[in-house]
Amino acid sequence: MKILYYTSTGNNLYIAKKLGGELLSIPQLMKNDEIGIEDESIGIIFPVFFATSPKTLREFVEKANIKTDYLFLITSYGSDGDQNALRIMKETLNRRGIHVNYTNSVLMIDNFLPVFDMAKEKELKKDLDIDGQIEPIKEDILNKKDYILDKEMFEAAPNIEEILETTMTSKYHIQVGDECSNCRICTRVCPRGNIELIDDKPVIGDSCDFCLGCVQHCKTHTLYINDELNPDERYRNPNIKISEIIKSNNVIK
Repeated sequence: MKILYYTSTGNNLYIAKKLGGELLSIPQLMKNDEIGIEDESIGIIFPVFFATSPKTLREFVEKANIKTDYLFLITSYGSDGDQNALRIMKETLNRRGIHVNYTNSVLMIDNFLPVFDMAKEKELKKDLDIDGQIEPIKEDILNKKDYILDKEMFEAAPNIEEILETTMTSKYHIQVGDECSNCRICTRVCPRGNIELIDDKPVIGDSCDFCLGCVQHCKTHTLYINDELNPDERYRNPNIKISEIIKSNNVIK
């Protein structure tokens, strides 16, 4: 079994590790131009971004050559939008002639900084049984169960990806302060390689997933979002090391 995953704060890497199998980072596959994936069972693990999925993942799905007898999609979400994100991904794969056998979701801490206070989210979901959610999903997958998540959901706009890109570029902005320690973590966690250090300050390019990994992992809070609810609180999955995220989002030479 091969598990393809996208991670910036560690949530989806944690799900992938709990499911087992051979783990393959989607940003890493994209950077290496490795789009041919074949196995008896293949899973795609990804976060909900504004009722859809990250741009990097959408680009990968549009070009990937996936060959398998059993394909499953698992998304992590913090409030809603999980079924819509799964539906869009499933329809994209179906359009390319790739059949999806199983979809499901895992409720986790919502770490979208412009909307959620990380301190409050951590407190609100401190008793969230994430492993208890993953275990039955893992059992379903091992048994190759056919299942498509079907629950009540809001009606997302048909051009949700376009709305996502516009919202991220016009409403929310990653700001750069003056306390950079030159640790370069932001440049190394970015799934698109969209950040570089120039004159001892991070410079963000114009190809951003808005995953906010750079902001979440900034040691000095040099990077932040305009109009944050709680600029002093950040999030990384407590079971995942920053070194694992860096390894996931960089090319292994």
